[in-house]
Amino acid sequence: MSAIIIRNGRVIDPANKRDEVADLLIVDGRIAEKSEIRGQKSEIEEIDARNLIVCPGLIDMHVHLREPGFGHKETIESGARAAAAGGFTTIVCMPNTSPAADNPSTIAWIKNRAAGACVNVLPTGAISKDLAGEELAPIGSLAQAGVVAITDDGHCVQNHELMRRAVEYARMVRVPVLDECQDYN
Repeated sequence: MSAIIIRNGRVIDPANKRDEVADLLIVDGRIAEKSEIRGQKSEIEEIDARNLIVCPGLIDMHVHLREPGFGHKETIESGARAAAAGGFTTIVCMPNTSPAADNPSTIAWIKNRAAGACVNVLPTGAISKDLAGEELAPIGSLAQAGVVAITDDGHCVQNHELMRRAVEYARMVRVPVLDECQDYN
């Protein structure tokens, strides 16, 4: 059994309406009650969190990991490490890659590449093929491949009929739509 006590941190947990300076016990990677370490023979690591915030991991809903296609700018691994350094445990990556994340095979590639990342990497799929706003991407197939949302991030679908169909399909497969609302006119 491994145990860590984080002492004197400001514990903020909105889900449990908690905001107080307190100690937090972690046993085998899970938050535990102090009674769980009674009689423990192994050493307990202590971390002084005075003047620090202790909270659930943060989620960044909009990251550009640039892979596939632009690995010279950032990779899934380097983006995940940067997120972890900032206290993020989950990141949602946008589909503006090359090729665009507009098909199940690209989503599978991203998920495979992210499998060993130090944070959860959740891919989004494109609303339209190649983010061009002209033809719908296969939204049902993208949902089956595991996207958490669809978006033409950085581009706004100007064709209202296409966007209406995208929202209808997304609703059928229960995938949120993230839209960057801009009217280019």
